[in-house]
Amino acid sequence: MMPSSQTKGKLVGFRPLQERFSYYALDDGTVLGIKPAIVKVYRLQNPDGSLAVTPDGSPAYYYQTQNITQTLTPDEYRSTKNSDDIPV
Repeated sequence: MMPSSQTKGKLVGFRPLQERFSYYALDDGTVLGIKPAIVKVYRLQNPDGSLAVTPDGSPAYYYQTQNITQTLTPDEYRSTKNSDDIPV
């Protein structure tokens, strides 16, 4: 959904360059992995059709994401990182 009914945007194609999980040690011993994935990207336009910019002059984009999650045991986490010195 676009931020407001007056804001227009043009769908922009993209390709992932890098996607990584962030990992969190939960108090119950589980390791939670979370990775946001971009689903759609829009280049925002002004009502007159010109390209919108942020207050600092950068291009204005709106994007939709989906969170990808995984749960691991501490041993599974260590094996994905190939290291025994990772504290969990």
